[in-house]
Amino acid sequence: MRKHRNYFLILLPILLLVAGSVLAEPKKAGPNHGASKVVTACGTVLAEPGNYKLAHDLLDCLGNGIEITGSDIKLNLKGHEISCADNNLDVAGVIVYGAPDAMVRNVRIKNGHVSNCKDGIVLIDTEDSTVMNMASTGNTFWWVWIEHPDGSYWAAYYGTGITLYRSRNNVIMHNHTDGNASDGIGSWESSGNLFKHNTSTDNGDELAGAGINLSYEYGSKVLCNRTHGNADGILLWDGSSDNLLRGNLVTANRNTGIGMVGYFWQEDYVAMPSGNTIRKNIVENNPWVDVFEAYWDFGENLLLNPDGLCRNTWQMNQFQTQEGLPGCIGTGLELDEKDVCALDDDHDD
Repeated sequence: MRKHRNYFLILLPILLLVAGSVLAEPKKAGPNHGASKVVTACGTVLAEPGNYKLAHDLLDCLGNGIEITGSDIKLNLKGHEISCADNNLDVAGVIVYGAPDAMVRNVRIKNGHVSNCKDGIVLIDTEDSTVMNMASTGNTFWWVWIEHPDGSYWAAYYGTGITLYRSRNNVIMHNHTDGNASDGIGSWESSGNLFKHNTSTDNGDELAGAGINLSYEYGSKVLCNRTHGNADGILLWDGSSDNLLRGNLVTANRNTGIGMVGYFWQEDYVAMPSGNTIRKNIVENNPWVDVFEAYWDFGENLLLNPDGLCRNTWQMNQFQTQEGLPGCIGTGLELDEKDVCALDDDHDD
């Protein structure tokens, strides 16, 4: 948990580079003419409403694999893979973007694999959209030095499987993120999203990279996910509030399990998440600590809230170790598949 990744927005203009003006090729006339259009090339830009399908793998793309800039677009990768070239450009496998005053909406991305990009799947200024049945793996490390107003610098790190930024009311479901340099799933300055039945494994390095990492997140739900072997399991940062974390299985991450994380910065305690509910999760075998509500001092210490107030609601969780004010997190219970939906292998919702 050494590095915090809140600075995705700094290099958004780079990710927004249009890789080309290649439009999806229309399907040839026939009995199903108009049912879908075929995507055949890296850098394809989808701007018009409709159904699109990927014809074959797009490997070693020099820029963004596929860009979606319009609403009411459905992209089916049909089991194919998109990968990026080793050219040090800051690009994504699939990127969806609108603008703060012109959100892209009703986009659906499903049934494929993205790998070896700087970020796998990115939603920016996107609402009411879905990412489902996607694998996003092995997306690669990149970083930038950020200068703060006080003159200090911070190295910000990326390489995330699925990223949301300034996006709302989206569904991220039944995806697998594995082996990404930073987080499996990351969401910044977003709200009302549903993260459900995703599996995030082995993301991050030996010190940092969460299975699910949320910052400035409001009113979202994190349900029935599995995180295993990441640097951290599920983290909420920067005053995130009114979120529900329920039924998740968070085991054997390299540092921590589920955490509500504020900062101890220049002698001030700031940005503690509040009003979140953490209920019926199994959080075990995370060697630093399983569950915590504390401030991080940018070293190796978690500091308890000095005003003695519990900021979040912890209910009926299974865990072994905790860091928090007495009485805030409660006592660990024993839960089973009736309590924890992440244990349900037959889910179809």
